[in-house]
Amino acid sequence: MAFIPPDGIIIDNNKSIVLLLILKRDMKKIYLLLLYFIFPVVSLMAQTDNSDCLVCHSDNSLEMERAGKKVNLYVNEETYGFSIHKDLSCNDCHEGFNPDDLPHKQGSKIWEVNCMNCHDTGNLSKSVHGQKNVQCYSCHGKHDIKPAVELSAVNNCVTCHNTSAIQAYYKSKHYTLYKSGRKDLSCYACHGGEGHNIQSAVFNKNKEKAVCGKCHTAFNTQFARELHSNFDAPEFPTCTNCHGSHASTVNRFSRQSQECLTCHLNPSIVTHQKASLTDFIKTYETSVHGISGKNGTEAATCADCHGNHLVDGIQSAVNRVKRENIPETCGRCHQDALKDFNNSAHGKSFASKSNLAPVCTDCHGEHDISAVKGKAYTKLKMKDVCQSCHAKNKEVLKLVGKSKDEILYYETSVHYRALKKGNDKAPTCADCHTGHLMLRASDPNSAINKKNIAATCGKNSSCHLSERGQYKGSIHQVALMNGIKDAPTCTDCHGDHQNAAISRKGEIDKNQYIAKLCSDCHSNVQMAEKYGLPTNKTDSYYESYHGLAVRGGSKYAANCASCHNYHNVRPSSDPLSSINKANLSKTCGKCHPGASIESQFADVHLTYNQEQSALLYWTDKLYFWLVVVIIGGMLIHNLLDLYRKLKEKKEHAEEIKHLKKEGKYYVRMSFNERIQHFMLLTTFIGLVISGFGLVYPDAFWVEAIRSILGDRAFELRSITHRILGILMIIASFYHIYYLAFTKPGRQLFKDFFPAKHDITDAIVNIKFLLGISKEKPQFRRFSYMEKAEYWALLWGTIVMSVTGLFLMFNNYFLANTPKILLDFSTLVHFYEAWLASLAIVVWHFYYVIFNPEVYPLNTAFLDGKMSEHLMEAEHPLYLKELQEQEKNENKRETKESE
Repeated sequence: MAFIPPDGIIIDNNKSIVLLLILKRDMKKIYLLLLYFIFPVVSLMAQTDNSDCLVCHSDNSLEMERAGKKVNLYVNEETYGFSIHKDLSCNDCHEGFNPDDLPHKQGSKIWEVNCMNCHDTGNLSKSVHGQKNVQCYSCHGKHDIKPAVELSAVNNCVTCHNTSAIQAYYKSKHYTLYKSGRKDLSCYACHGGEGHNIQSAVFNKNKEKAVCGKCHTAFNTQFARELHSNFDAPEFPTCTNCHGSHASTVNRFSRQSQECLTCHLNPSIVTHQKASLTDFIKTYETSVHGISGKNGTEAATCADCHGNHLVDGIQSAVNRVKRENIPETCGRCHQDALKDFNNSAHGKSFASKSNLAPVCTDCHGEHDISAVKGKAYTKLKMKDVCQSCHAKNKEVLKLVGKSKDEILYYETSVHYRALKKGNDKAPTCADCHTGHLMLRASDPNSAINKKNIAATCGKNSSCHLSERGQYKGSIHQVALMNGIKDAPTCTDCHGDHQNAAISRKGEIDKNQYIAKLCSDCHSNVQMAEKYGLPTNKTDSYYESYHGLAVRGGSKYAANCASCHNYHNVRPSSDPLSSINKANLSKTCGKCHPGASIESQFADVHLTYNQEQSALLYWTDKLYFWLVVVIIGGMLIHNLLDLYRKLKEKKEHAEEIKHLKKEGKYYVRMSFNERIQHFMLLTTFIGLVISGFGLVYPDAFWVEAIRSILGDRAFELRSITHRILGILMIIASFYHIYYLAFTKPGRQLFKDFFPAKHDITDAIVNIKFLLGISKEKPQFRRFSYMEKAEYWALLWGTIVMSVTGLFLMFNNYFLANTPKILLDFSTLVHFYEAWLASLAIVVWHFYYVIFNPEVYPLNTAFLDGKMSEHLMEAEHPLYLKELQEQEKNENKRETKESE
């Protein structure tokens, strides 16, 4: 055991050899040296004397009363034998009494031991222990005295200083290092340097910096120029304010930001002009940085962003949270985000010192940073953040070359509507433009580069993954990948910010929208010439039943996508194409169940050229010229007739006047015949309106009807046309019955049947109309003109009925007859409708309305009668026949009366 006297005298008690002596002028030290030489002798004497003392003091029941308290006088001989003082006698420490005087005199202070008689305690008297009269045995023990080197500088102190705050030292970084061998990190390190020089725990700012700076030299140097250190006010922190005193820590996972918030949430400390910043700072406590760390600790403390010992003022160029430094500050944790940001359009603009470029806090906030996937940082909020610059900042709009409306269109999009309804999978700005790697569309790596848009729209299952798969390999996608920039991708059809869901549109709008969408490119002459596209597809579609129905407002008629698909559009030569000949039956069968489309058939987009179908080509030519010749001939004939009758009426005005005065009428049509005529008149007019309403959907009168009937206009038109067609067919069958099974009907058929005199009458009349002859034709009950109209009506009714039934029951005929029959029926039905309509207007309406003899209207179809003067002008021979019958009837009645 080594006894260490003050000032470097080292003595070995066992060997009694002087190892080192530093002689000084102080006589006390000379005394100690002399004591050393006689110490062995004294030790032998002490061993003898101690046995006498222990006779009594080895009794653990030995007690005395001192100051009203019982004090145990027991000395454990075994414990004392292991102490540093084991070779000293009791009298060496306990002085001023007669050991033979038993019991020892009352009132003597035997227990008072002056250790400084032997030990130089240095500055003990000036230390906090000396000032508070703390006895040596409090640290070194009484009879089990240990040398300083054997005392635990930590456990020994905690014996007295046992508050929870001080015991927190056991959890500190200092204690961890102390246990690993760093004995210089005991209590002495901060409280005085050695045991006898313990200082008060109340440090001032400068003293605390000096104490901590002994070890933490680098940090102390940093803190010396730090913002907090530059203020001497007591509310500004020192080391222990942030790191703690006994529970000192060095990293953010063992110490949270409460030390900072203690001051920075105090309104009396933190003010900025007239507005308190405490509310702004307090938002950190509920931010993603403040609540989402490991084991309940903060993910990012104040020091992570603001620095620890180098907290600089906001105006400092090196301040971490100065706008110019924010990306790098955030990037210390978010390295991937920083990398993307630096490569983005925002980052490049920021690097060029643009004051328009955003930094992390512009989008994510400052203290109130929320988790991107959290409720507080919703996609709706993200939209507002982006629009705060891209829709509301004129300089930004000018820089990116967009108008305000182009950006705000997003608020009318299907994506935004879905978000507002609570679908958090619906995309917002960052989903398409990415969160940090926002690149211009011209950049090949941009998520919104035209070649990458399909991948962006279909990047995961919550988006349009299926559509992306369909689009891949389509003629559009292949063309785009081959560098044809005009080839469409998602945004070309659906829009970008004004993105519209085709399914969200009404069925009418949907059909019309798709047809127009496709035709915008496929009817573009410049694009067709540039890429060798066929130029007649759009027009032929719009002239087909499908196209006309879509234009007319059909909800169910096929649009372009119905046959070509929406995303998987492929050329007909591709075996996977929906319009490949091998797949047409299946494609058409979606709307026409059971359709069987033969492998050899006319093109779907019919233009009636000879290469597609000779039958359709010649039918089209024949009917066109048939309409021109027949209707043209009718028009010329009636103009000549009008001229002659106006002239005749002027020449025979008195005769006509006389006949009108007589007021005599003859039956022209029976009641039954008038009913049949009424059925024919109403169904025909209804069929013309509803039929041409399909063929000419953009006509003003069609649009007027649609504006009245609304979205149901097309369906009502279609149903009406079919009902009227069936009624006309029923009326036609009844007319056949009337002709065959009634006497008036058989007579009517006989009178309508063509005869040789019709040719003669036609020649005479034509000569008269042309002024070649003055001989007027003498017509019977029906003139050649009325007969021609009647037989044309019969023929037209048969043709229209047959072709109409083909079109009405198209599913059946597509499944059981060649498709060419439907195409032929469509063409014939169209031309027959025009031929019949023009014939009625030019021929029939002339003779019953505009004919000078009957103007303004021949009322025979209403009352069945015709006046004598009209009969004389139009049917003179029939009038004579009626007059002759009337005379014979009168003679018969006279004879019967006689």
